[in-house]
Amino acid sequence: MPKLMGQNAMQTHQTLHNFNFSAVDVKSLGASEYTLVTICQDTSSSVTDFKKGMEDTLKQILEACKKSPRSENLLLRLVEFNSDIGELHGFRELKSIVATEYDNILNPRGMTALYDGILSGTEAMEVYGKQLVAMDYRCNGVIFVITDGAENQSINKDPAEIKKAFGRVRTNETLESLQTVLIGVGTDPMVMQLLQDLQKAAGIDQFVDMGAATPAKLAKLAAFISKSISSTSQALGSGQASQPLTF
Repeated sequence: MPKLMGQNAMQTHQTLHNFNFSAVDVKSLGASEYTLVTICQDTSSSVTDFKKGMEDTLKQILEACKKSPRSENLLLRLVEFNSDIGELHGFRELKSIVATEYDNILNPRGMTALYDGILSGTEAMEVYGKQLVAMDYRCNGVIFVITDGAENQSINKDPAEIKKAFGRVRTNETLESLQTVLIGVGTDPMVMQLLQDLQKAAGIDQFVDMGAATPAKLAKLAAFISKSISSTSQALGSGQASQPLTF
């Protein structure tokens, strides 16, 4: 586990399906509105070949978001999924996250619990979003799921459970809006088709077929995610989700 720096006043929570997550204590927040950002990163064994490139991409996303005029209104959480679900860091203000924390943060191993990864990320937003709203914060959210493989290890094997979680977040006065993006890495047409099938079955807003994890494509991915985060944050207060961007 990497050494995480700058974590102050973090609290632990549990979701409907018993996933644990951490988040900065709401009482320590200074703004009046927040966009919750979750990146669910595949760290199964097949990610080994582009581990370093993906870590650099995460750093680029972080640094780009820090330069955004809305940087003070973003709370970022990083989740990993392989044979299990793990939290690389909980919901934190960008200013508390140092880019060097992402050095060697990914440890590829095991299988691909894709469904559980998405479900855990969504349910954490549900729980934390409710807490924020209850304390009169205005908030919305965006989830990015990055994977080079299809589901083969989750406990929750029904995409309908993911769809239900999305519905709860959107209808139970949890978040003003929720945007969901599934990003497929690689060139295997069978995997990309399975991910497109998941998008439809789970009600994911957007599927991005990124292609091979080349340096150029990873840089493009970093720009796409950071711009999507900015767009989502700028839409806060409109009552609507931001419009999906083209990769």
